Amino acid sequence: MVRNLIFYCCLVAVVAISTQAAAQDKLDNFDVDEILNNDRLLKSYIQCMLDADDGKCTTEGKEIKSRLPEVLATGCGDCSPSQLERAIKSLKHITEKHPAEWTKLKAKFDPTGEYTKKNADTWKQYGVTL
Repeated sequence: MVRNLIFYCCLVAVVAISTQAAAQDKLDNFDVDEILNNDRLLKSYIQCMLDADDGKCTTEGKEIKSRLPEVLATGCGDCSPSQLERAIKSLKHITEKHPAEWTKLKAKFDPTGEYTKKNADTWKQYGVTL
């Protein structure tokens, strides 16, 4: 009986740990600073975002590309604190240092300007001017 109880407690602990590990964000270990501080890498990621062909995208690039529409639509309202921090850092860098590329990204992911208008104040409070 005691052995069964110990077994079930261990089983519950393993399930809880594996569930927590699965819930970890795919981009938690993504080094945004490395990309933002390397123009060649940054241009590669931007091209990935703009291109319809995912063949030129890294796994991380594909993940970012799939999330970008929601981030723009919600003002990162569903983001975790670490996701929000990376989004702010990335958007601030691209809007300030690569405005031509930002214009292209906006044209693709917010062609009507609806999300930019809707979330401009939210992003502005984080220091990002869309």
